[in-house]
Amino acid sequence: MTPSDLEELANQGDTGAIAALLAQVVRGRGIVVRVHQREDCLHILLEADLVPDQVAAVRLIRKRLVDLGLAIARTVRIYGRQRGETKPAWTVAFELVKPPGSNPDESHPAVQRVGANRLSSPGQKSLPGTLLFQIGQFTYTTGDLQNLLTRLDPMKVAFVVVLALYGLFGASSYTVERFLEGGDRIMMFLHGVNLIFHEAGHVIFAIFGRFLHILGGSLMQFLVPAGIAGYFFFHRQLYASAVTLCWAAQNLWDVSIYIKDAQERALPLLGGEAVLHDWHFLLLDLNLLTQDQLIGNLVFWIGTLLYLAAILAGLYYAQIRCQSLADNP
Repeated sequence: MTPSDLEELANQGDTGAIAALLAQVVRGRGIVVRVHQREDCLHILLEADLVPDQVAAVRLIRKRLVDLGLAIARTVRIYGRQRGETKPAWTVAFELVKPPGSNPDESHPAVQRVGANRLSSPGQKSLPGTLLFQIGQFTYTTGDLQNLLTRLDPMKVAFVVVLALYGLFGASSYTVERFLEGGDRIMMFLHGVNLIFHEAGHVIFAIFGRFLHILGGSLMQFLVPAGIAGYFFFHRQLYASAVTLCWAAQNLWDVSIYIKDAQERALPLLGGEAVLHDWHFLLLDLNLLTQDQLIGNLVFWIGTLLYLAAILAGLYYAQIRCQSLADNP
């Protein structure tokens, strides 16, 4: 079948012909193209051994669809997925029709990226809505912002806001003085939870020598939430990964208190006064005992940056997953 025959079938709504035409533009990349139409939306699934490159694939497919001038669909959703996975790694949506009030003399349909960066080209008309900011070819309008807000899950956003408020108002409690006062009940509760993993770390790392045996407590209470966050990340549960990362960051705040107490040793330890103070031993062994405040503050600020990154990621990934061909190919 010739390319012209395929184009004619594509314009008649033949999704197999559309898939064949799109496969031509991504050939050589090992990508399998599947096309499905639901009402006025054209769903395009790209699947390969490695997740298809989002920018390159969307650019090539968008250009081909615009050149075809399809009249069978109003919007397009493209999904990139690794072969064997059930959920897409990325999703891009754009319109294939001119928005109301657009210039009728335009030679190509308006194309829109929904809820994310615009994949625009020089000379392309702006979307309806007030321009919020523009950096080179990257533009963001009130229309883009509205699209993003309509995709957010209110419950997920609310939970991230609660975490953000705790970080904003609770981080200042992570000092030796405030810990001894015990006034922050949330901090004390989380400390009790973290202490379980801290003590388990001493047991697990005991086989690696005295230094790691002592360090293992603080190390394990960070590695447990960090490992859970990593598990969620590699299974593409990105919102859950971001939320769990907040817990990992909070553990760094908790450890920073212990570090800053290395010289004074004022904190009550599990087991009484005869118990070894972890960070007094560790910093003394490293000849850094006099730097306990500096090291403790460094760990605290690393935790703060990690917490901030987790909050931003949580807000970004608090989007309602679209039920589509990618979920049920």
